[in-house]
Amino acid sequence: MARRRIVGGLDVGTTKVCTCIGEVTDDGSVHIIGVGVSPSQGLRRGVVVDLDAAARAIHESVAAAEQMAGTPVESVYVGVSGPHITSLNSSGVIAVVGAKGEIGPEDTQRVLQAARAVKLSQDREILHVLPREFIVDGYKGIREPVGMTGVRLEAVVHIVTGAASHTQNLVKAVQRAGVGVSELVLPSLAAAEAVLEPADKEMGVALVDIGGGTTDVAVFTEGRVAHTAVLPVSAHHVTNDIAVGWQIPLAQAEEIKVQYGCALREVAAVRQAPAPRLSANRLSLADIVVPRIEELLQLVQSEIHRATGGEVLPGGVVLTGGGALMEGMLQAAQQYLGVPVRLGVPLASGGLADVVNSPLYSTAVGLMQYGCQQVEVPVPSANGAAWGRLVERVKQWLSELL
Repeated sequence: MARRRIVGGLDVGTTKVCTCIGEVTDDGSVHIIGVGVSPSQGLRRGVVVDLDAAARAIHESVAAAEQMAGTPVESVYVGVSGPHITSLNSSGVIAVVGAKGEIGPEDTQRVLQAARAVKLSQDREILHVLPREFIVDGYKGIREPVGMTGVRLEAVVHIVTGAASHTQNLVKAVQRAGVGVSELVLPSLAAAEAVLEPADKEMGVALVDIGGGTTDVAVFTEGRVAHTAVLPVSAHHVTNDIAVGWQIPLAQAEEIKVQYGCALREVAAVRQAPAPRLSANRLSLADIVVPRIEELLQLVQSEIHRATGGEVLPGGVVLTGGGALMEGMLQAAQQYLGVPVRLGVPLASGGLADVVNSPLYSTAVGLMQYGCQQVEVPVPSANGAAWGRLVERVKQWLSELL
């Protein structure tokens, strides 16, 4: 019997921990077979502040997903965010040494190594090196240079880094929960796997994941990542503003935000919202909520401008994450940003796809889908094509070690 290929994604957020387990079938499709959600503990703005509490929340989420799936998950792809995440663009250049100037996999590996050779402080580590384009003998815009002929190969990459202490604490929390860590992944990149089509990335689009502790932004142009950022304003800031403005507990403020909050004054209906010692309607609540939403959208606009130089993204903006569900959020973003805005939900199919059909699960589903791309799927064939593919995979591994 063939071994089941089980992949897990773990979204460790400030307000919730979500685990998504999927199974990769022989034809390469993915079925979601388990989902588990638990209240988050021990984290603040995506950073672990209590190792034991975080581990307990992670264990609860993973255990619930495993019970639903009916199978354990040995390791997971974990989303890592927080104010310590930064990004930059870099480039590298090498001379092609292959026979007759033909560019091989070893050349692309060398040029990517050259591009990632940036000066970082000792407390930082590289999480992602994402190729934006390759340049062969001055010709730009090349996506896959292997097999081409040239004497000079350049690579332009987008590098994402994080504070080593914070990433290590997150890994420790996951391991203490009894699960291994396959890879740390930027949540915006994971969410993009779940909610964006390849055509969206090709056209040019910005993904904005509004979470509980941070808001993650990823801008795609010509099918590649052009820019990423982690913003310090999130859905929790709206909750805190309500709690301070109305002098009520955070739990009550969160409930009021979810039930009555509105991101646009024009959309806010005049129906009563409960508040202590005063009779307040949704318009007065909007007076608290809207300024914080405008601050968030201003930061998003600045990041998009930084990525595009002021050019309009034809694909507009896709909002996802729990914060995107607030009433009036899409209209507010469209008015403020001046581009088409739509809600992003996971593009999953089969299995429990209906269970995760919400922006709340975009990152967890995306982490699972990201992991599934790392799983090699044999191609059924009577002439041994599957064996040939395995041989090619081994060759690639060997070339990466050179």
